[in-house]
Amino acid sequence: MQGLSLRVTGSRARLMLQKIRDGASGPLAYIVVGVITVVFGVWGIGSYFTPSADPVVASAGDTDITQSQLQRAFDQRYQRLRQMMGDNFDSSMFPPGQIRHRVLDSLINEAVTQQYAKDAGYQVSDANLLATIRSNPQFQQNGQFSTERYKTLLAQAGIQPAQYEARLRQSLLSNQLEQIVAAGAFAAPPEVDARFKAANAQRRIAVLNFDPSAYQDQVAVDDQAVQAYYNAHKQQFMQPAKVKLSYVSLNANTLSTDAAPSEQTLHTLYDQHRTEFGAPEKRSADVVRIPITDGDDDAARQTVQAIAAAMKGRDSSTLKAQAGKHANARFEQIDAQAQSAMPTALGNALFGMDKGQLSNPVRTDNAWYVARLTGVTPADHPDFDDAVVQNRLKAMARQKAKAKTFHNKSQTLGDLAYQAPNDLQTISKKLDLPIQTTGWITQQDGGGIGQYQAVRDAAFSDAVLKDKLNSKVVNLGEQRQIVLRVADHQAAKPQPESAVAGTIRRQLVRQKAQDKARAAAQAAMAKLQQGSADLQDIARQGPAQLSSPGWVGRDGSNVASAVSKAAFAVPLSGADGQQKTGYRIATTDQGSVALVAVQDERVQSGGDRKQTTQQRDRMAKQQRQYNAALEYAALDNYIREQADVSIKKDSLRQSPGQNGQGDPATD
Repeated sequence: MQGLSLRVTGSRARLMLQKIRDGASGPLAYIVVGVITVVFGVWGIGSYFTPSADPVVASAGDTDITQSQLQRAFDQRYQRLRQMMGDNFDSSMFPPGQIRHRVLDSLINEAVTQQYAKDAGYQVSDANLLATIRSNPQFQQNGQFSTERYKTLLAQAGIQPAQYEARLRQSLLSNQLEQIVAAGAFAAPPEVDARFKAANAQRRIAVLNFDPSAYQDQVAVDDQAVQAYYNAHKQQFMQPAKVKLSYVSLNANTLSTDAAPSEQTLHTLYDQHRTEFGAPEKRSADVVRIPITDGDDDAARQTVQAIAAAMKGRDSSTLKAQAGKHANARFEQIDAQAQSAMPTALGNALFGMDKGQLSNPVRTDNAWYVARLTGVTPADHPDFDDAVVQNRLKAMARQKAKAKTFHNKSQTLGDLAYQAPNDLQTISKKLDLPIQTTGWITQQDGGGIGQYQAVRDAAFSDAVLKDKLNSKVVNLGEQRQIVLRVADHQAAKPQPESAVAGTIRRQLVRQKAQDKARAAAQAAMAKLQQGSADLQDIARQGPAQLSSPGWVGRDGSNVASAVSKAAFAVPLSGADGQQKTGYRIATTDQGSVALVAVQDERVQSGGDRKQTTQQRDRMAKQQRQYNAALEYAALDNYIREQADVSIKKDSLRQSPGQNGQGDPATD
């Protein structure tokens, strides 16, 4: 965990840290998960890290957690909340101080867990780390790992390979601990019985529906009520704050690459990408596929092992016959397919075999395979001088030159965003980028660049809106970056009462009508409980409508979810232990008031013995996973209690010069 205390210095340090934070809103944020330094020899470690002044906010065992790490994690957490809630996001629901406290707590837990795993002897080998990176689809081209793509994607996010690999190693280390806990978890039969009964419980119900619209002619709302509601709820009727922005845009697609690529450049590209030209090697095979159904991996694995054992020393015709002996096995033929067209594990096996050879059992995501290689079609790659190849090489060279130019200008853009934060003219002149403007943009919506959440977040951040500074670099995809500042601002203000009076009046009428419907339902329930009326009597009196859905499950597939939830909240046994009809009132999503009468209950598996067994097996697996989560949480608490943790005073205050989303946190 020493990586948590390693830092970089200078303007490049600020730029790197900023770009890592920028990358938090893009897909790479979900790849990058840590901070130690380990790197493969193919890239070399270099001198990425040197000590610098970054105040320590907390210590967890041997690990220091710094202010910049806390700030970066806070920014990412706040951004995720915004993205998840979208237009429903309300900053008042998420006080920055509380979020900062939770984020710091999470960083501490992560640090002490990593230290515990290391002390217990767990480790991640370089081979395991390399295999994980190579299998990540984001780093692959044509189904194969691409070192160039790996470097490019990380560079675009401002992340060094050493940083990414170190954090990934940490993540894999934590996964080891979780897997060991999960392997020891079990589900007791009574737990599975309770889960099975709850999942298959059904209740027989009848419903009296009291529609509020039937009561609207009985209510009236005067002007005084409208005014009182308006005065008490002005925040509901605010015109949102809005801004106009000035910005400069760096777009890789608009960069000029006039210089023709050299012959040496084209030869280098040809050598690197030769396999992408023409037709790749293809292979044919006879295979037996055993699907993994309902998560039953053991049954599929046993079948494929039996077939593989029976096939030793036999030809492919016997393979088809062996498949016919097993109901869950399928004999198939692969006719001259490239490796990229096959499931990864199967392709790796077939392209590592000689003709006529039988594979070992191979597992993919959803099936087991055993295969015999029947044919090899050699690759057909055109020569360097081929006209089509030349055109593609020149296009690749131009794209590579654009990417390099974009990367260099991106570095400069990031530096200038820090060095000249008070205007855009400096950036515009040095990078020859025109200053552009937008129309009005709110925190929820906007046109042009205002359509991007990242732009709106930056525009309404404290640094840009209150301090009137340039934004940090905002990524709009892999090939476009902008720096923006506020050109004009209109604060939020309430709409005039006259503009919203009609809306308020209709809302108050609906509320009053719903109150009357609920009162009618409560009166009806009292009569039913007293025995002075039955469901039919109440329905005949109107305006309630009686329906009889019959047996319903907890999923409420044939009734409103509020109705099914109410049905299973009703106790059916009285003080004497005898079953009785129970009642509960629910309000549906549409606003109707439902009086639910629960008349009986049962447990219905809904299938034959095999289906019941499969369902219980799934529930046993779910219960094991649930118990494993509880056990891991208990281990997590134990590790935290045993660890030497200290939190610096004022560590939860926002550091000077670092603008998170929202107001500075307070203790």
